Amino acid sequence: MQRRVLGLLAMGLIGPLWFGIGLAAPEQSVATPPPPIGQKVCSLADQLQTLRVGLLRGSPSLKKFLRRHLRERAPAIPEAELRAAFEREHDPAMVEELSGALAARMARLGAPEALRAPLSRAMSDSDPAARAAAVRGLRGTGSVEAMAKLGVVDYTRLIHDPAPMVRQAVVQNLLTESAEVYFGHDRAVSEQAIAVALAARSGPAADPALAAKLLSEVSTESVGSQVVAELLSLLDGPADASLVALRASIVTALGGVPSAESARVVTRLTDLYRQDASREVRRAVLQALVRLEMARAVPLLDALRSVDAGLTAEIDAWQRALQSGLQEWTLLLREKQRLAPETPQPH
Repeated sequence: MQRRVLGLLAMGLIGPLWFGIGLAAPEQSVATPPPPIGQKVCSLADQLQTLRVGLLRGSPSLKKFLRRHLRERAPAIPEAELRAAFEREHDPAMVEELSGALAARMARLGAPEALRAPLSRAMSDSDPAARAAAVRGLRGTGSVEAMAKLGVVDYTRLIHDPAPMVRQAVVQNLLTESAEVYFGHDRAVSEQAIAVALAARSGPAADPALAAKLLSEVSTESVGSQVVAELLSLLDGPADASLVALRASIVTALGGVPSAESARVVTRLTDLYRQDASREVRRAVLQALVRLEMARAVPLLDALRSVDAGLTAEIDAWQRALQSGLQEWTLLLREKQRLAPETPQPH
């Protein structure tokens, strides 16, 4: 019977069979009352087997439901049982789901110890796919805070992994945590992301492209003065042509710093526009100046107009966008892109 149910499940023909195999319906959660007497409760082993088959053969909606169900149920599963299942698993897809279940337990119960096993595996598993899966499982949770409480490892160590897929998982975790968990408002996550980006610039596993992605996309609205000073210091080195994208991303990050830091940033970026011959860096500077100063940027843009005739149209587009009177940055940026859609934009 169980084999038949799993076969139907894999084909997406689940309907009322959820209850027959002991799973909650999609609209239910782990907080629902216990099942009636005589109704079988799905064991963790059964649920993992169902998940395994569903991930292999199920529809996208079924896979999404199975993943969500395991995470919702995780706080009610004894941690030792969940951890043992995670440590036995070798399939990267299942490693990721069990890592996610432990992370969900951590988030719901405020128990950072639940991340010890995923972090250990992310550091030591011989299979890079399993290491990356263990990291990906932490996505969308308060992993930075939990790592800080554990004091064992953080993303600045994981970014040095020799496998690109692990480094990519680190960057995506930080961007997701910043944008979707804290909506850009958490200082610790933003500063950890910047520290990871700086760590990714050099060493045996240097990845300037990932560093640039992280710097250009993470929110910097809550970072502290020391981090701003560190970012500014990175602009003092030689303008290495091979690191143009990284320099532009540093400028983009500086464009989002708190208003208390804007004066020194504006001064340095104005000087940089005159010093750095890269069009990509100069475009990033123009965007950062407008973001920092909004309507007050008009005279700054006028003063820079004669530096590079090739960017006159870019300055014109920004000034026309500012004339719209829009006061919200994302709307202003969208208006500028509408006015000059052919112009490459920093992230």
